[in-house]
Amino acid sequence: MTFTPQPKDLEFKIQSLMRAQVSDELDFSSVASEVFAYQFRHNLPYQRYCEALEVSPDNVSHWKQIPAITTDAFKSQAHPLVCFPTNAASHKFLTSGTTQDVRGQHFFPTITLYESSIIAAWKTLDLPEPANVIILTPKPENAPHSSLSHMMGVLEQHYEGASVLWAIDDHGQIDIDLIESAVAQQSPIAILGTALAFLHLCENHRLPLPAGSFAMETGGYKGTGRQMEKEDLYALFQRQLGLPPESIINEYSMTELSSQFYTRGLGEPHHGPSWTRTQVIDPRTGHEAAPGEPGYLAIYDLANLHSVMAIQTQDIAVATHQGSFQLLGRDPSALPRGCSRAADHAMQSS
Repeated sequence: MTFTPQPKDLEFKIQSLMRAQVSDELDFSSVASEVFAYQFRHNLPYQRYCEALEVSPDNVSHWKQIPAITTDAFKSQAHPLVCFPTNAASHKFLTSGTTQDVRGQHFFPTITLYESSIIAAWKTLDLPEPANVIILTPKPENAPHSSLSHMMGVLEQHYEGASVLWAIDDHGQIDIDLIESAVAQQSPIAILGTALAFLHLCENHRLPLPAGSFAMETGGYKGTGRQMEKEDLYALFQRQLGLPPESIINEYSMTELSSQFYTRGLGEPHHGPSWTRTQVIDPRTGHEAAPGEPGYLAIYDLANLHSVMAIQTQDIAVATHQGSFQLLGRDPSALPRGCSRAADHAMQSS
C-alpha cells in the first residue's frame, strides 16, 4: 500500500518552504511526491484522470512526472476537484464570467495556507512601504467568491501601518475623489488593481503619483472587447500616473491556483515562489518543450494542497532561466476568462 501523508504534516512542510524562500529540486520534488500521494488517494476525479494516464504514486519519482490537469476540469459541478467534502469548505472561489458561463470553482477547507502563500510571495518583491494603499477591486465582502478581492483583503492586513483605500464603490465605479485625496497628501502610494481598472482610470484622469509610489496590475482583456499591448499600457501609466515601467509590477495567477507569479517592468520573465515550479509543454508531444520553444504553461503549486497541485493552463509561454517563464499570451482558441471581465462590465454600466 502506498503511504499517504496526513494534511497537517504536508501543511507544515509547505509552510517551511514558504519561510525558507528557496527550495532545491530534491526538497521540492520530495514534498511534491507526498502531495501527489495525498491528492491521488483523496481526490477521486483526479485519481481517475491519473489512472487513465497510467500514473500513480508508485511510478512517480520526480515532480515533472506528476500529471497536470487542465483548468477546464475545475468547471465540473458533478465531480469537483477536492480532497474533502465540499460542504466542509470554508471558502469557494469562482472564475470570472457572466451568468451564462460555466464557472470554475476552487474549494478550500481552510484558508490559512492560501493566505500564507499570498504574503510570502509578496514579501519576495521587497517593495518600499507606502503611506497609502489604493485598491482597484471590489471589497471581499462585496465579491466573496473572487480570489483577487480576497488577495487584496490579505494585502490590506499586511499593510496595517498604511491607510488602505478601496477605490471601487458598491456600483463597481472608480471613486476618483478618494484617489485624488490620497494623491494630494504627496506621500508614497501603492496602487493595486486589474489592468482594465487602470485602463479606465488612465483614460479619464491624469493623476501623477507622489515619488516612491508603485503599482501592481493583473489580469488581461480576453472577452471584454478591449485590447492594449503591455508596452502601450505602461506608457499610459507613465503619462497619466507618472510611473515608469520599473515601478510597475505584473501579477500572474488564476482562481485555480493558490500562489502568484510576478514580474517587474517590461521584457522580464515571471518568477514564482519556492513552493512552485513550472514547465512549458509542447502541445504536439505532450512533453516538455525544447529550450526556447513556446508551449502551454503547466504550474505545480504546493499551496494547492486540497485540490490539485499540477495545473495545465491555456496560456502560451517560453521557459527562461531558473524556472521562470516569458508569458506570450493566451491560446486564441481558449474560452474568455479572467478577473478583468466583471470589472470591465461594471465600469461600463454606470
